[in-house]
Amino acid sequence: MFGNFARRSLGRAGPPLRRAAGVQVGAHPGAYPGAFRGKSREAGGRVRAAVSQPLLSEALQQVARAVPSHSAIPILYGIHLRLHRDGITLVASNSVMTIRTELCRSDTGASTAPIPDEGPSLVVPARYFIDIVRKLTSGPVLLELEDRKTLTVRSGDGLFRLFGLDPFLFPETPRMDRAKWQLTLSNELLKSMIRQVAFAASSSEARPLLSGVLCRYDGRHLRLVATDSVRFASRTSPVDQPFGADAYEAVIPGKSLSELGKMLDEQGETTIVADDAHIRFQTASMSLYCSLIHGAYPPIDKLVPSSSIADVTVDTKSVLQAIERVTLLSGEGSVVRLRTNPQQAIELISGTTEIGDVREEVRTESMLGQPVAVSFNGKYMIDILRAVSSASVTFRFSDKLGPIVAVPVEQGPSSLYLLTPIRTAL
Repeated sequence: MFGNFARRSLGRAGPPLRRAAGVQVGAHPGAYPGAFRGKSREAGGRVRAAVSQPLLSEALQQVARAVPSHSAIPILYGIHLRLHRDGITLVASNSVMTIRTELCRSDTGASTAPIPDEGPSLVVPARYFIDIVRKLTSGPVLLELEDRKTLTVRSGDGLFRLFGLDPFLFPETPRMDRAKWQLTLSNELLKSMIRQVAFAASSSEARPLLSGVLCRYDGRHLRLVATDSVRFASRTSPVDQPFGADAYEAVIPGKSLSELGKMLDEQGETTIVADDAHIRFQTASMSLYCSLIHGAYPPIDKLVPSSSIADVTVDTKSVLQAIERVTLLSGEGSVVRLRTNPQQAIELISGTTEIGDVREEVRTESMLGQPVAVSFNGKYMIDILRAVSSASVTFRFSDKLGPIVAVPVEQGPSSLYLLTPIRTAL
């Protein structure tokens, strides 16, 4: 068991995954001509695969996002490695989210010995496998599985042997052969929608439904919604499907969706397939599966106030930077007070008796309605403004205790954010 030494950080950074090439698979050294010299035994169930170090390292960084930092199941600290006729498959899972990456065999015509379609597999300790490959020089890497017990990694003059676990114990990748819903989106649109919404999902598991993102499709428009009961984010986009798609609604784990957004390249498309229990996002050579959260999502249709007492439009970048500065002295509660003044500006104020205080003024592009004075969580407002894809944003105030509505000017009602104000003595 390798659970005891796999709890450290896995270095989860990494660029979006590209379609892999340059993998050579075979059952004898001839599958990797000129890379290593000397005799190698063909008996004993050995299978070898050659792949470039940059491609393998990039693929491992991607699947590492699904390896848990803490788990009571030791095998989840590993990566399921399979060598097969078409290349290499890497799978990692934390029981809720599974990431599968395919490194495809090169079409260079290299001479290889036939091996079974499925091929042998092994679950190897993720942390050590990732660190080893990352430290190798940029060049060919030879992977060899022997009797489903040991992975040998060869590169240059180096040789590493990793002992693994029986892949029979590893969670199965969800089968999506009974999918009830399918949709295809451009990566650019999906990545943008996730970035603008998923941050508002709750990080607490006390209310599981609020830790998810509501996905609702009515046959023409796709809407993503997230809330932690203090802030609310919604993004709607028209989606044209050549063959149509049925209406659909489900709650997707927010953490899984955030990881998907980080991995997506802005080029290409993502095919989304869902059944009653799981949803799969497939793009290029990567697939992300996650379990759906069951239950009735809280009503969202009546959250937005029907009227406002004041509308204030400001430059998004200017107000974001101002709030970031003011929040520096806001203390643990991150309380920032906003009030309008007759000079067509808003004042941002915060401070504590122990540290000091700050006041900054931001000019408005337009201001309509009554004078306003309201307090809010500065860090939460920063998250909202960072998600806004518009040069200007309009804040709508209903009353002192009603939610603050933020509407990106260039996107109109397709994007909407709410933030619950904080009650203060002032």
